[in-house]
Amino acid sequence: MPFEKNNTYGEKTKRGKNKSSELLKEQLHNLANKVVDELDLGRLTNNQRIQLIRAVLPYLISKQKNTEDLQQEQPLFQIEIIDSLSKK
Repeated sequence: MPFEKNNTYGEKTKRGKNKSSELLKEQLHNLANKVVDELDLGRLTNNQRIQLIRAVLPYLISKQKNTEDLQQEQPLFQIEIIDSLSKK
């Protein structure tokens, strides 16, 4: 199947957003904010505090790509240039 110019493949859908899922997300956001506001960190044990930090940290810090793996990749072939005109 060859590439066709001016095709619309891969475009985002033109459907509207689901209103019920937006309402649900907003309610969950409000509930999460309420729970965090009511959380008394003084009553938590050290183990519970560590678990809380471990649960929240992935959402606060972006993940970094492993650059060592990218730098270690070597090409599996070697390019040799053969100039047949210079041998004459």
